[in-house]
Amino acid sequence: MVSTFQYVLAMVAVLGGALGYNPNDQVGADIDYGTFQDPSVHVRPRFRYWIPDASVDLDEVAADFAAVKAVGMGEMELLGYYLYGNYPYATPVPTDWTIYGWGTDAWKRLQDTCLQATKDLGMLMDFSLGPDQGAGVPVDQNDPGVMWDLWPFNVSVPIGGTFDGVLPGWDTVTNGEFVAATIGLVTSSTPATFSAHPGWEGPYFYNGSDSIVVASSLEDVTDQVDSSGRLNLTFPATASGLEYRVFAFYQNHTNYHEQAPPWYIEANAPGSALQSAVNDFRQNGSSLVDHFSAAGAQVVIDFWESYLLGNGSRELIQEIGNYAWEDSQEFGAGTLVWWTPNLLKAFRASRGYDLTKFLPLIYSENNQLPAPLASPNHYYTDEADKGQVHINDYWQVLTELNQIYLASFANWTTQALQSQYTAQVSYNLPMDMLANVPHVNAPECESLGFGHLIDGYRQYTGPANLAGKRIISSELGAQGGEAYPQTLPELIWDIKRSIVGSVNQFVLHGYPFSGAYPNTTYPGFTTFTFEFSNMHGPRQPSWEYYDDYMNWIARTQYIAQSGVPKIDLAFWLKLDAYPAFGITNQYMPNDLQQAGYSYEYLTPDNFDLPEAYIAHGALAPERQAFKALVLRANDTLTVPGVQKLVDFAHAGLTIVISGGLPQNLIGFNVSGGTEYVRSALASIASLDNVHIVPFDNLAVSLANLGITPRTRVSADRVLNTYVREDAAAATTYFYIYNDAYQVPMGEGASTGAIKFEATGVPYIYDAWTGDVIPILGYQQDTATTTVPVSLAGNQSMIIGFHHDESPPPGTTILSLPSGVYSGAAQSGYPGPSVTVKAGNTTGPILLSNGTTVKLPAPAVSSNLTAWTLIVESWSTPTTPDTNFQADRSNTTYNITGLRAWNEISPALFKVSGRGFYSTTFEWLGGNGTAGSADGAMLSLGVLVQTARVFVNGHQMPPLDPTDAITDIGNCLVAGTNTLEIVVSTTLGNALRPIQDSILTSGQPWTGPPPLVQGYGLVEPVLLLPYSIVNISL
Repeated sequence: MVSTFQYVLAMVAVLGGALGYNPNDQVGADIDYGTFQDPSVHVRPRFRYWIPDASVDLDEVAADFAAVKAVGMGEMELLGYYLYGNYPYATPVPTDWTIYGWGTDAWKRLQDTCLQATKDLGMLMDFSLGPDQGAGVPVDQNDPGVMWDLWPFNVSVPIGGTFDGVLPGWDTVTNGEFVAATIGLVTSSTPATFSAHPGWEGPYFYNGSDSIVVASSLEDVTDQVDSSGRLNLTFPATASGLEYRVFAFYQNHTNYHEQAPPWYIEANAPGSALQSAVNDFRQNGSSLVDHFSAAGAQVVIDFWESYLLGNGSRELIQEIGNYAWEDSQEFGAGTLVWWTPNLLKAFRASRGYDLTKFLPLIYSENNQLPAPLASPNHYYTDEADKGQVHINDYWQVLTELNQIYLASFANWTTQALQSQYTAQVSYNLPMDMLANVPHVNAPECESLGFGHLIDGYRQYTGPANLAGKRIISSELGAQGGEAYPQTLPELIWDIKRSIVGSVNQFVLHGYPFSGAYPNTTYPGFTTFTFEFSNMHGPRQPSWEYYDDYMNWIARTQYIAQSGVPKIDLAFWLKLDAYPAFGITNQYMPNDLQQAGYSYEYLTPDNFDLPEAYIAHGALAPERQAFKALVLRANDTLTVPGVQKLVDFAHAGLTIVISGGLPQNLIGFNVSGGTEYVRSALASIASLDNVHIVPFDNLAVSLANLGITPRTRVSADRVLNTYVREDAAAATTYFYIYNDAYQVPMGEGASTGAIKFEATGVPYIYDAWTGDVIPILGYQQDTATTTVPVSLAGNQSMIIGFHHDESPPPGTTILSLPSGVYSGAAQSGYPGPSVTVKAGNTTGPILLSNGTTVKLPAPAVSSNLTAWTLIVESWSTPTTPDTNFQADRSNTTYNITGLRAWNEISPALFKVSGRGFYSTTFEWLGGNGTAGSADGAMLSLGVLVQTARVFVNGHQMPPLDPTDAITDIGNCLVAGTNTLEIVVSTTLGNALRPIQDSILTSGQPWTGPPPLVQGYGLVEPVLLLPYSIVNISL
C-alpha cells in the first residue's frame, strides 16, 4: 500500500503547476495574483453556494458556476444547506434525504459536477466539510469522535447525615457513562429564575436556585463509587452550613445533527416526502463531531477519504480546490456544557490541578445563546470571585483542545489535498478566539457575528497577521431582514469597514441554487426562510451589472493581500468573560482613529508564535512591526504572558501601561502566580521604554511619548487607515476610508490631509476603474509625504507609494484645489509641465518655488432635469410554482427633476427592475474664451444600487456609488449629445405584494416584510465643465 506521505510527494510533482495547488498559507506565497487591473481567480471574491440537497438538477448547478464567473467571481464555496440542518426543530422535507442526503452517492455526483464545472471555467472552489455548517458528517452515533455532553445530577444530604445508595442519575442518561462523583458543603441557597433560548426559540424561563459551596469542602469521591453506582458517606455533624450535596456526572453523545436523519424527519416533520429505508449509515443524516479532540476531526477525515475522494475527486480538488471550510460553531442547541472524555486529563496537564471537584461550577452559564438551560441549579464557591477562576481555567483548556481539532484539519487538507483549511474560529464559544486563530490556514470571521465592528475585526486579525496568514477571510453580507432588499453599496460598506480591520478576502453570503426545487415558488429557493441577506444571482434585477462591484472587490482584495500589514499598536487582550453571541468592542474611544493610529489585539498566548520577537524596538518586525504594546489597568494577566512581556521590555519594546498596573491573574493561583505577575510588572515600570499613562486620551499620551502613527490624520471626520508594505513590488499601500455609519445617504463628506510615513512617488489606485494615476499635489520631506484628502461619506481610496521612483529635483505642485478633477504629467514630472482639468474652481495652485497658478474662470455647470424614464418592471410570473423567471413589462414616464420611483407614481411603489433614463444636452466645446470648456464631468451624486452611463453610445467606466462622477470629455460632440443611464434595483419592493404567498422548500416567509426602498436616480445629474490647463514648471 502506498503511504499518504508517498502519495503526497508524487502528487506534488504532478500538480506543481496546477491552478489550485496552494498549500502555503503565508504572506508572500507563490501564487498568481494577476494584476491590479485584472486580479486572478485567487484574489477575486467568492459566493457561498447554497445547495438545498443532492436532488437538484446537475445541469442547473453547472450553469450557476458559469453565471458567477460572468460577473467577475473567482470561485464558489459549495455548501449543502439541508434546511440549515433541519434540527432540532424540523420542518417538512420535500425530497428523500435517504437518497439525496449529504455524503450519499447522489451528493458525490453533485460535488464532482461542481468540481468539473470549476475546472472547465478556470475558477477555484471551496467546499464545506459537511452539511449545514460543516461541523459533522454521517457517522455511527456511538463513534468516540461524535460530540459529547456531560449530565449533572445531585442530591441533598443533611449535615451529619449519611448517603448510602446509588448515585443520583445512575442508569438515567441514555447510553451514559459514569464520569465522576463529588461532594460539597452548601452554606446558602436562594431561589432564582433563569432563561434560555434553545434552538433560538424563547426565551423560556425556569425556576431554580443559586447556591454557595465552601470551596475547601469540595471533594472528588469518584474512587469510592462501586461498579453498581453505590456510594456510602457519612458527613460531619460539626460543619456550619445548610446541607451537603452529592453530585454525579455522566457523559454521552449529544445526538445533535448537522443534517436531520430520515427517522427524525418521519417522527417530527409531518408532510415530508416519504423517506426510504436506511441501509447504510451514510443515509442516516450527519452528526456533530467532537470539536475538542483529534478524534472528532478524524471522523470527518475518514469519511472524506472513504467516500468523497474516489474516482478522480481527490485529483480535481488538488487541481482547483482552494479551502475546506467550517462555519462558526453554533451548535450549542445540542449540548448542556462543552465536554470531551479527555478533558479532565488535559485540565490537570494544562492548569496543574484537578477540575473534578469543581465540576458543579461549569453549569452556572449556558454554553451558548441557542443552548438549552445547562441546569436550573447554579453553584458558586465562597472564594472571592465565586469560583470564576476555575471557570476561566476550564475555558482555557477548551481553547487548547479545540486547537488540536483545528490543527488536524489544517494538516490533512495541506498534506492530502494540497489545499487549505478555513474556519470561523472559536467565537460564539467560551474560548480564547485570539489564541486559536493561528491554528487554521485561513481564519474566517463574519460581518454578522462581528456586528460590523472595525474593533471586532482587529481582535481577530491581530493573531492571524502575527502568524503570517496570507488570507483573513470574512463571511460577508448576512443581515437580518434583508433577504432581498440588501443593496450593493451596503455590501461594500461592510467590506470597507472590514478592510481597515485587516480582513482581506470576502465570501459573499450568498448565492442560492437557481433551479427548480420542490414546494418552492418564485423567486426561487431561498435560505433561512427569507430572514437573512442576500439572495444574489440572476433573480436580482442588478445581476447583469454586478461585475462593476465584483471587480472593485477584487482590486481591493488585490491591495489588501499584497505584501505585509503594518500596524502601529498592539493591545494586550485576555478575556475572562465572553459575550453570549458575537463580538464586542474592546476599545471604545475613537481618539486613536481620529489621530490616524492603527491597532490590533494580541492574546498573551500569541507571544509564543515564531514572529513574536523584538528588533529595532518593534514587536514582530517582519509582520506588523508594532511600535508599542498597550497594557491596560483592567487587563487580565497570565504568568507566561507576563514573562514574555518582561522579555519584550528588556529587549527594547515600548510598553504603554494605560491607567496603572493591572493586578488580576486569570485562572486559579496555583503556585504564587498572582504575586509573580504583580512583582514582575512592577520591576519593569522604571525602564525608560515603559510608560504609565492616564487611562483617558491615549492618543495624546502616545504623541507626547513620540510614538507617531504611520498615517497622521488631520481631517474634519475620522478617517480609518490600513497599511500594506509590499517589499517585492517596492510599494507601500495605504487604504483610507471615511466611515459615515448612521449618517444620511449623501452626507458625511470629509476633507483634510494625511501625513504618510512613506516616501517615493504616490499614486492613486482606483479600484473602480483599475487605473493607477500619479498624484500631482503633495509635500514630501526625507521621511514623510503629506497629501490632501477629500472623501465623500463612506468613500474609500487607495494610495500607493512607489519606493523605486523618486521625483527628480525641480519645481513641483504642493497642492491642487478640490475643483481640479485630474492631471497628467507631460515629458516627465516634475518638469517641464503638467496639465490639469480645472472645474468649478479658480485656484490657486501652489508650487514648491513659492509661486501660484491662477486657474481660469469655470464654465457654468448644468443640472439636467428633463428625462424620459422607461421602467422595466420585474413581476411575479403567471406560473410562480414552476417558473422562477420574472415577467417583465415596460412603462414610460416623462419627468422633470429626479426623485425616487415611488415618488414619481403610486404605480411604482411596489416595483423592482431596471430603469432606462435618457436625455439630450447641447455642448459648445472650448473656444478659448472666458468661461468656455474643453470637456465635462458628469455627476450622479449618490447611487442607490447600480448605474451605467452611456454618452453618445459610449459606455463610461464603472462609478463609485458614494460619489458617482465620471469624465465624459472624450465622448462629447459639438451640438446635441445623448445621455443614457441604466439603473437597476433590488428585488425587495416587487416581493412586498406577494410575501404571504411565497414558499421555499414548503416554508413561508418568516422574516420581516422587505424594506420599502426608493429606487432610481435620486440626486441631481450635473454636467460639470472643465478647462484643460497646462502649467509650466
